Amino acid sequence: MSEDERGRDATTAPDWTAPAREVRATAREFLESGEPAVLATVVAVEGRAYRRPGAKMVVAPETDESGTGGAGSVTAGCLADDLRKLARDVLADGTARLERFDLGADGETWGLGVGCDGVVDVLLEPLGKSHRPMLASADELDSGRIAAVVVESDDDSVDVGDRWTSNDGGVAGELPSAVVAEIPDDLDGTATVRVETEGGAVRLFVERVRPPPRLVVVGSNADVRPVVDLARSAGFRVTVVGFRGGKATADRFPRADRVVSTSPRDLREAVDLAASDSVVLMTHNFVDDQIALGELLATPVEYVGVMGPSDRFERLSDALASDGRGIDDADRERIYAPVGLDLGGGSPYQVAHSIVAEALAVRNGRPGGHLRTSDRPIHGRDQR
Repeated sequence: MSEDERGRDATTAPDWTAPAREVRATAREFLESGEPAVLATVVAVEGRAYRRPGAKMVVAPETDESGTGGAGSVTAGCLADDLRKLARDVLADGTARLERFDLGADGETWGLGVGCDGVVDVLLEPLGKSHRPMLASADELDSGRIAAVVVESDDDSVDVGDRWTSNDGGVAGELPSAVVAEIPDDLDGTATVRVETEGGAVRLFVERVRPPPRLVVVGSNADVRPVVDLARSAGFRVTVVGFRGGKATADRFPRADRVVSTSPRDLREAVDLAASDSVVLMTHNFVDDQIALGELLATPVEYVGVMGPSDRFERLSDALASDGRGIDDADRERIYAPVGLDLGGGSPYQVAHSIVAEALAVRNGRPGGHLRTSDRPIHGRDQR
């Protein structure tokens, strides 16, 4: 079974808390079933807002207040009723539309001091075949694709909702060549692009669509399950690698995308590890950890978390050196031992929170400290 084959997490009802991977899986399910649904996407934000450009929500005709029938969110819930009504209109006339919400406007129900006072542009589109390349599974996406959609147009030949997606060396969808020429191919996040055509101005929302990040947990003891649960909820694809076949089973880790049983020396053969993967080593077996750590350091993985106190890690380091595999400065830059942020908790889920939080912080290039001491924006901004 592929890591994305299961699609939406079957252990929880689809709701506004669903991570991006499950929003995408839900959208694919609607496409495959032919049931009508609307894809709502935040395409621009001025000021403060709960979600940033690229946040998506699937709205189905029967979606209720709990989110059942759809998945995802574009706000903390203050626009849910408005979006459900608008989605019905979009499905009724079959055309995409851009809606602007001023969350700080006086007299508006959703502007009463809810903590977000920015202006949010949301594009609502009937889900259709033009979305399929953008909603490809993790296995299909490889390193990612560039997806562009028209959000405003003064050109009669270009409609709001027209899409273009790079597709493994080719493209899917049609836009005028003058517009396509302005779509950045080196984009890492999201961008707004304005193009002047012979027929008028066209505004595009462009995003890099990547497969969900992967967290590989090496170990199969009971304390692995909370890490799997929280990582899955945070949007990771989760692979569990066990060295004792009786414990490394899908039934034991139902929220893992993949469960592998192998030996420490065969770790690299069993799991193809990339630099973008995050790995947590928590077998609690010194010899297994020593062999597995040596295998991990022979891969390009940039985050290797090692469970256990610092003196245990130093013993691991000495043991590796004795075997001829010393840990150099470059290795120490990517090894996080002891693994986790200093949250002070000791229960299994508290420890798991610490581990997953650190993996997220490192992946996002953040220090993991208190937001109140930071002078940088909480969320990233469009590149253009």
